[in-house]
Order: sequence, then C-alpha cells, then structure tokens
Amino acid sequence: MNQPAVSDTPREAMPDTAALIAAAEWLSDVFRAPPPGELHQADAQQEQPTLRWLGRQLDAEAPARALEDALTRQPPEGLGVHLQRRYTALFEGIFQHRAVLPYESAWQPGADGPALGGPSVASMDATLRALDLHVSEDCCEPPDHLAIELEALATALRDGQTATADDLTQRLASWVPPFNEALNARDANGFYAAAGNLLTALIDRAGSAPETADTAAVNERRQGEYA
Repeated sequence: MNQPAVSDTPREAMPDTAALIAAAEWLSDVFRAPPPGELHQADAQQEQPTLRWLGRQLDAEAPARALEDALTRQPPEGLGVHLQRRYTALFEGIFQHRAVLPYESAWQPGADGPALGGPSVASMDATLRALDLHVSEDCCEPPDHLAIELEALATALRDGQTATADDLTQRLASWVPPFNEALNARDANGFYAAAGNLLTALIDRAGSAPETADTAAVNERRQGEYA
C-alpha cells in the first residue's frame, strides 16, 4: 500500500495484463505486513486513483469503493495505528480463534486437518526458483504466504511465463475463497475484508490474462529477491 505499482502511463491505456500485475503487487504489499504507524488519511488519499482504476480494470468497483471508505472513515491521525492493530489481530495468530492465517497450507486439508508447512511450502519453493526469486533472509514468512504467492504471480505475468502464471492462479484459487470468507466474517466492512474481495476479483480475472505484459506500464522488475 505504500507504493502503488503503477507508472505514469495513462491508466486507461494500460493493457489487461499490466492491470493484473499492478493489482497483484498492490495486494501483495497490503497482505505482506502491517502499514507504518505514521500512515494518515493524506497518504491514503493518494491511493484512491489507483483503487478506482483497479476497480474498473478488475470489474470490482464495489470492493474498490469499500477500500476507499475504509481508508477514510478512521480519524485522520489514527489510520496507520488502526490498520496495524487489525493486521495483527487478523493475520499474526495472536488471537487464535479469530485469526485468518495468510498461508496456503493453513487452508489445505490434511490427515489431521490443515497445518502450516508441508507440500505447499516445498512446491512454492520450486516455483520461486523457476522464477529466479527467493525469500529474502530478513523475511520470516514461508514461501506459501499470500503476499509471496502474489508477488510470484506478478513476476510470472510480467515475464510472460503463462504456464507458471496459470499454475499460480489455480493455486491461489484453491485456497483464497475460504480464506476470504473467513476474512469477511472477522473483518466485516473493514479494510482487509475489502482487500480480500479485490483479491478474489484479481484471481477471477487472472485466468484470462493476455500472454504478455506491457512492461513499460509497470515498475521495473524486482530482480532476484522477494522483499
């Protein structure tokens, strides 16, 4: 959320794949970590053109408007702190019965029910290697974290690796719906529930992405390392 993943290219002129890249990177930033505490509404207002454009491109104007509303309904000086608290409560497992863990393995069935780690971590490791990416040493998250899978999807789309992008889209589609359902139940009308709804729209659209992206319409590729 701190750096919208679009360039100065006119928004309406950007191709569909570039919109998917921008959405994946924006949502990766949202789900990666809590925002800075000094985030204020003035900062959030800079996100509004990006959100409106993404809403149009993904046919998801309602989630985009909900995100705008969530960013403006808090007291002007308390937005960052509020979102930090919501992120911690939802995604970091401090309140286990209310947590919505952003890991693929937490939503995949196993012999004794879902458990963190396992096959999804190993398979995402392989996908990252194929994309010449790796989880940075200062990142404590496993590779099946939602933010990392979204960044991998953005890279695959940007590089025109259609088969890998399709595989990542299918893997996200296998677990994001129940994740988003739980997120909406625990963050009703909140910022992160709206982000989850925009994420669902991204996954729905990613299956029909063109094979190549206009790389001039997005930021330069982040080489070699997920950060």
